[in-house]
Amino acid sequence: MSGLLLAGDVYFDRFDETGNPTGLVGPLNATQLQINTPSDTKDRTSKKKTSYGQALNSVTIAKPSEIAIAFDDQPAEMLAMALMGEIATINQGAGTVTDGPVTLLKAGLWTKLPNSNLATEGLSALLASDDSAIAATAYEVNYAAGMIRATASGTLAAGGDIKLSYDYAAVSGSRIKGGVRPTINARIFLDGTNLATGKPVKCEIPKASLAPSAAVDLLASEYVSTTLGGKVILRDGETAPFYLDQEG
Repeated sequence: MSGLLLAGDVYFDRFDETGNPTGLVGPLNATQLQINTPSDTKDRTSKKKTSYGQALNSVTIAKPSEIAIAFDDQPAEMLAMALMGEIATINQGAGTVTDGPVTLLKAGLWTKLPNSNLATEGLSALLASDDSAIAATAYEVNYAAGMIRATASGTLAAGGDIKLSYDYAAVSGSRIKGGVRPTINARIFLDGTNLATGKPVKCEIPKASLAPSAAVDLLASEYVSTTLGGKVILRDGETAPFYLDQEG
């Protein structure tokens, strides 16, 4: 006899729109992996004088198993699920903009440029009306975000149309297009160890239908944690909705 205290690595495989696997993501640091197996009871109740109200028969009927999982590892694939999104690739090549038209708003308000990751050297601005040079003190640039605004003390405090020239560096990464893919079907696999015995424990969930069960707080004071919950599905070809193996 021994207790069960698990440490484990969790892997996720989100199926595509046609139900095909896309590959396991992980190992992930899951702070919760909870499986609930609810049931209903069907009772045949006595109406006889000597046993009124007693159960003559009682049958327990399984309901769909439920799963709840929380994780604080945030690769793009997992964050996309928590935001009901899909992943796109960011691939901005390096380049140069010459005399790009920009409308500055009144002082204090930013205008977003088409590019980000601007070079800090070589940026210049001209008035659109007569191509005269604009002093650098008339505007402020956020080079990383790719934004520009007029300064309150400059010649463009009221705003105006300018021509902006600058270089920008390459940017690569991933973008989550949130709220566009609400269906989340996935395989979940836990590769664990029972710390009480040192023996392997594995949990296989061939298919779960999931949805975000809590908001994603992007400005949380602690590490961002995301949670998913839903039903465990009996996948075609499987003999059970999930399996828990304790190896000896």
